[in-house]
Amino acid sequence: MLRELSRRSLLKALAGSTAALPLANLLGTTDAYAQATTPPLRFIALFTSHGCLPEYWNPQGTESSFTLDFENSMLSPLQDLRSKLLILDGLDYQVLYERGLTGHEGGPVTFLTGSKVNTASGDDLPESASLDQVLAQSIGGATKFRSLQLNAWEQFGGQHVYNSISFTANGSRVPFERDPAGVFSRLFGSVPTTPGSDPGEVTRNNSRKKSVLDYLIKDATRLRDRLAGAERQKLETHLESLRDIERRLDTLGLGTPPRVAAKGAVSGMQEEGEAGCAAGTPPPAYDVGQLGNLNNMPTLTKLHMDLIARAFACDLTRVVTMTIPGPSMPWIGITEDTHNDLAHRLDVTAEPLRTEIRTKMVKVHRWYAEQVAYLMNQLAAIPEGSGTALDNTLILWGNELGDASGHMNVRVPTVLAGGAGGKFRMGRFLRLRPGTDPLGNWGGPGTPLPGAIAHNKLLVSIAQAFGVNVNTFGHPDFKGPLPGLT
Repeated sequence: MLRELSRRSLLKALAGSTAALPLANLLGTTDAYAQATTPPLRFIALFTSHGCLPEYWNPQGTESSFTLDFENSMLSPLQDLRSKLLILDGLDYQVLYERGLTGHEGGPVTFLTGSKVNTASGDDLPESASLDQVLAQSIGGATKFRSLQLNAWEQFGGQHVYNSISFTANGSRVPFERDPAGVFSRLFGSVPTTPGSDPGEVTRNNSRKKSVLDYLIKDATRLRDRLAGAERQKLETHLESLRDIERRLDTLGLGTPPRVAAKGAVSGMQEEGEAGCAAGTPPPAYDVGQLGNLNNMPTLTKLHMDLIARAFACDLTRVVTMTIPGPSMPWIGITEDTHNDLAHRLDVTAEPLRTEIRTKMVKVHRWYAEQVAYLMNQLAAIPEGSGTALDNTLILWGNELGDASGHMNVRVPTVLAGGAGGKFRMGRFLRLRPGTDPLGNWGGPGTPLPGAIAHNKLLVSIAQAFGVNVNTFGHPDFKGPLPGLT
């Protein structure tokens, strides 16, 4: 009941508002530059969909001497960045299929949560927080924004089981932002406007919305004192979301540049006005129709990634999630539905259709790999300490399926990228499960799969790398970190 009341009140108060941004579980606005003495470790989770072809996804070669440069390689755009990659073959969303759930719906939910999917509400939701929100709780208080949630292009009209990967502790979706101009205004405190708009009216609207938020926060605070247990925790989560919106409104329309430290306060960060920590040119202001135009997705993707790099350069946040969909990709000649016409037909055997489908699926994943390479190169261009921002970033690139045609969450393609702050040994390809047919002797969903390695162990390893003292993540049945990463 509380969740429904919260949703209604926020929709009424903030309908049509630039303040209706992700209700992240955010606290604290301490000036990180004044506190940091060494470059911080940062986390980015990237999610793309529809599984892959393992023979074209996995590198060729050995653990430390491998290549991505071979015919039909899906990861070939990352060849020159191999020293910053840790490619994992053999991770499963074991928590899903051992409990009878497989397919697209469960994958995005468990990608960062490691949780069993709860369908009691009629929706697919986790029973615990996602990794980004746990990390934001641990390290986000040192920055202005505890985390950012981004979506390159929205095909479902809003939050959806297929596009949501960030969740609060009570299983609520953390809404994402899809408008780069809105992200820029949130980060840097200026509002890109469309021609003919009245900046003064924008400021007045924000002031009115802030007044409404002040009332909602006071009202919710009074109610909190009369609650206990789980209901009080739900309200605390809601209050944190309201306070985050309030902080965002404080930055809108003020035109203030991001604060930076005195020279030398953070090794590698430039003074205000230098390239490393400048707001730069605001992204263009797209209207709703333009944001919904699939042909704009490549541009929107790169604009979001540029903003991630700027936010990291200014240490405005250290935790980001981003989903990159691809219902079709006309800019690379893929006009088919990648879900129904390609991914679910990878088991076609008749030629020449088999080769045509598989070749197009390679093109889809190469495009995704190009975006990962672009983001890595943007971060590598930011000097920091004795290296770059990429050296101090861990990127987790994941998917919801391994075997797309069979709707299976087995052997899910997983890549760690960046320098990981030295926490993991990069430049390697790890085969975690022996053999090439993990489903050969399996009894099907609801039964254990011999040799399975739960991706929960990877989530534990990442959490521990960021200083979070856990031995399980998500479902408690899966314990310990993933061996071989360090």
